[in-house]
Amino acid sequence: MATTYQEQFSVDGIQFTTREAVELIEIDNQFAKATITTMGGSVLSFIPKGQKDLLWVSDSAIYDGSKPIRGGVPICWPWFGGAKQPGLPAHGFVRSMVWTVEKAAHLDTGETRVLLACESNEKTLEQWPHVFKLKLCVEVGASLTLTLISANLSDESVDITEALHTYFSVANPIGMQIKGLEQSTHLDKLVDNAPAEIQTDVVVLNPPKDSVYLNQTGTVSIVDADNERQIVIHKRNSQSSVVWNPGPEIVKGFADIDDQAWLDFACVESGNVLEDFITLPAKAEHMLSVQYLVKPL
Repeated sequence: MATTYQEQFSVDGIQFTTREAVELIEIDNQFAKATITTMGGSVLSFIPKGQKDLLWVSDSAIYDGSKPIRGGVPICWPWFGGAKQPGLPAHGFVRSMVWTVEKAAHLDTGETRVLLACESNEKTLEQWPHVFKLKLCVEVGASLTLTLISANLSDESVDITEALHTYFSVANPIGMQIKGLEQSTHLDKLVDNAPAEIQTDVVVLNPPKDSVYLNQTGTVSIVDADNERQIVIHKRNSQSSVVWNPGPEIVKGFADIDDQAWLDFACVESGNVLEDFITLPAKAEHMLSVQYLVKPL
């Protein structure tokens, strides 16, 4: 059944709409179009003018607010991967929270900036007993820049892991090259107790793949050959990258990903995970930032 969108209001040319139970922020400026949702503070679409969408969202994604939207750029925080305590959600809880829009405006440069935030409440404190505020600054221009600011409001230091779990739309992930991960420490998460090894060569994606690359701070680029483009990821304060694609068998375990959809995306995530955790002192802030841009091959 087709989903209808209902316009609610606009601010300075930025459209606020709803899709089922989810609020969307639609941006259209001289550089690009983009869609952000307050559900999880996630960017769902970024289309530079004259180009294809940089991001992928599942055709089976759920918009009723019951779970995170599958695709775009989910935020994994304050932990990445499985929780240490049973019964808690994988990849933390902020991707299931409804964030607030603190600011949305067009800049003098022609770019658009949206600032979203979420903070601790009674429910989060049951899952993770620390007071926090988390902000996401989204800047839409010729490139897409995401800046995640973690504020520890408690009186003691806390350890966090975090990732921007970006689903990139690609023409064909099989055999796709991912450059810039060389000399990092590779952990194959599909193999139980796999030993850490130094990544010596350019990564070639042959799904299924679930790999963590530690001690990796430099620029990463995805060679999306069939789309005749290179997706470049510049990052700040990120010590880790993750590459994930479920492949034809693992994908069957995801109700919100069609069985053939693994051929349409590749996740290349930036963050600080596993041993690359961040210790955040009391009353301190930490910033993680990425910039995504497209270059022709």
